Amino acid sequence: MSITDLREDRIDSGLVYASRFYRAPVPTRNWPVVAVQADPRLPRPAKSGGILPIEGDRWHVSVMGAPGGHPNGDAEAFEPFARTLRHPIMADLIKAAEPLSDVRVTHSTANRRLYYERLSTWPEGLVVLGDSAAAFNPIYGHGMSVAAQGVLALRGTLSTGPTAGFARRAQRAIGRCIDTAWALAVGTDIHFSTTTGRRPHLTDRLLHRYVSRLSHTATGSFNAATALTDVLALQASPTSLVTPSTLLTAVAGPLRPQLDRPPTQRAGTPPAGEPG
Repeated sequence: MSITDLREDRIDSGLVYASRFYRAPVPTRNWPVVAVQADPRLPRPAKSGGILPIEGDRWHVSVMGAPGGHPNGDAEAFEPFARTLRHPIMADLIKAAEPLSDVRVTHSTANRRLYYERLSTWPEGLVVLGDSAAAFNPIYGHGMSVAAQGVLALRGTLSTGPTAGFARRAQRAIGRCIDTAWALAVGTDIHFSTTTGRRPHLTDRLLHRYVSRLSHTATGSFNAATALTDVLALQASPTSLVTPSTLLTAVAGPLRPQLDRPPTQRAGTPPAGEPG
């Protein structure tokens, strides 16, 4: 094995994260995840954010920005940055919450993959797992899932016994576990204008348009939402998004009326000031 033969891909959108903890102003049991996504089509640096309910009636709040729109570690700038996202709902929520921590910033958001499974020779007794084989933009939440799938692949290979070539077979199985998460992460990040390492080609653009259509359909279609969620959660292959039934669902579009604002109330609950 020669390390000079090892291929590496690095796709970096330049995204920077800033995160902090808050005491929520209300009990967080059954509280939904709140997310404001970036739109790579907009002529400005991509910005996004999310609020994740955690134990102790707390929120883990993160905001993200691409080059030209990075958040920083200034606590006083955290809420104003959240207000620059595509919708002010995050800023409105954290304005009513109590900060519990300083702001922590990370620049480690690049997607990086090393193709150990493609080396012409591989030493017995060596297996590479987790971030050592592939690391992902943390916005997708795939790092630990892929590492766990790699462990299962290793266990499955070991079930046949540690015969000659075991480590090589295991490494190839681990590589197959990485494929889906890598395709999802790279297939999204390459569409931001700030991304380095690869630019989208025609197939990428067509696929991105289709997934965008399916995402729009998912706002009013249970079938589309389920298909997307299963793939994003690494429970189904991306090829499941191009089955005839899913294609027809995307063509039909959302079956329910589109919301004109975030659903901040339970279904059937009238807005404040209106009769029940």
